[in-house]
Amino acid sequence: MTWPDPWVDPDPGTGGKAAASAGDFIARGRERYSAALQAGSVVLWHADLGGRILATLGWGALTGRPESEALGRAALDRVHPEDRPLADFRGRDIGDTLQLECRVLDANDRWRWMRARGVRIAASGTFPAEWVGTFEDIHDERLALERARYLAERDALTGLGNRRTLYEQLNRLRWMDASATVVMIDVDGFKAINDLHGHQIGDRFLLRLAQSLTASAPAHAVCARMGGDEFCAVVADQAEAEALAARLGAICGAGLMVGDSNCRTGISAGIADADWAAPDPVSTALRRADLALYHAKRNNSGLARFQPAMQEEADARQKLLHAIGAASRNGEFFLEYQPIVRVDGGATEAYEALLRWQHPQYGRIEPALFIRLAEENGLIGELGRWVLDRACDDLASGAAHLRLNVNVSARQLAEPGFADAAAGTLRRHGLDPGRLTLELTESLSASTVALGVEVERLRAHGFRLVLDDFGTEYAALSQVSSGRFDGIKLSREFIADCCASRRAWLVLRHVVNLCEDLGMSVVAEGIETDAELAVLRRAGVRLVQGYYFDRPRPLAELAEAAAAAS
Repeated sequence: MTWPDPWVDPDPGTGGKAAASAGDFIARGRERYSAALQAGSVVLWHADLGGRILATLGWGALTGRPESEALGRAALDRVHPEDRPLADFRGRDIGDTLQLECRVLDANDRWRWMRARGVRIAASGTFPAEWVGTFEDIHDERLALERARYLAERDALTGLGNRRTLYEQLNRLRWMDASATVVMIDVDGFKAINDLHGHQIGDRFLLRLAQSLTASAPAHAVCARMGGDEFCAVVADQAEAEALAARLGAICGAGLMVGDSNCRTGISAGIADADWAAPDPVSTALRRADLALYHAKRNNSGLARFQPAMQEEADARQKLLHAIGAASRNGEFFLEYQPIVRVDGGATEAYEALLRWQHPQYGRIEPALFIRLAEENGLIGELGRWVLDRACDDLASGAAHLRLNVNVSARQLAEPGFADAAAGTLRRHGLDPGRLTLELTESLSASTVALGVEVERLRAHGFRLVLDDFGTEYAALSQVSSGRFDGIKLSREFIADCCASRRAWLVLRHVVNLCEDLGMSVVAEGIETDAELAVLRRAGVRLVQGYYFDRPRPLAELAEAAAAAS
């Protein structure tokens, strides 16, 4: 912006005569500077090399105090005590420029953040060397910056720290060469809380859990939410870590009240000591705690301490994960089938397709290992499509009376369009969907998936649906009466309980009777002994499966054996 020249009359009609005296011009210039500085919350200052303020402009507007009170070193009295040593540069060699941020008491006696800038002017003629500069109000900018920093270091839901907070704390402890132990915590069954009470209650539960975590941790601990229902704390040693996990586990076991809902659940915890001599020690400590947590959840042990074998196992899983992608292309996967037979007479009712993997380097790999790995890493959809296509190929080339069962992960059912794609696979092979039964595995909450449109679409296409692993926490009795399943398959654990407990056996008998009344089939799997078969027979189970009758084999071998037996 260019100010008009005050020495010239702006009105050409005056003939260009002088509009003001030199004194008037100087006074008007000060008014303009003062107004501009007040509008921009800026103070001009002029000081000697010793830091004594010689003159200011705008100090009164900012602080409500006379300009004269800023002269000498009096201005420092309006600077926050913690920032005063920074603003007082007496006897310090700070070069030819300065820039600092400090808090200054304003006209309302409130601390406001200011940015001071200055430039040293060299001596010239009769004028000594001096400083000139500005004070600029940056309070709103500083608050916004601090808010952004807070949000960057805090979890928005719980107010706890986040992963960045943990990294900073661990790095501080590392430079101090102080001991540190990481506790990684995960809520067991949090999804059930969301399913039962809704996501709003779920969020409030996480907030209550965060408060309980902070209350359970030592005062010097740093607690953070890693995301979802996973939390973390950094404490001094394993004793503190174990005590923290025990206290929090007891609180969750007793139940956290959220409104009128008592949310009772458990936790799993993984513990790892920080090793500052390790490569990238902060990331290593967090990764080891995460591996220990994985081990605790997989083994339902509640608590696990990191062991070197866990890292070796994780490395092996990673190698296996890379190998899964190429296995189907390299022809390493194949199917074996196990017959489902009638208790009375031993006739084969159907065959269950079981995925097998023969790796050229690792040999035969257990399905329990690689299927779970595929589910955890989003590969189960591709694997499931391969199984369904190969099973349909075998079914199309078999006898007309042949019936097959194929396992379907709940993660597959959660994929939009799964039902139509499965029906398309059967059409491509020229098969009637009634010849294929899909067994819904318990990998995810069946109560969630069973309400989805994909299950209804499968039924509309004519598929038979069986609820697998009945008797686990996921396969609940409520599913029997839902009308969405044509049968259930009893879990191996439930059968073992029925063989050991009369109460469990009575439950089984009533379940079998209920299924018969509803027109649903009941299959018991994993049968290996005469005693198990006798218990199931007395309970009214009519269909069984297991090594007691036959091991999984190629379908052609089973067909030849059946033909020879007949």
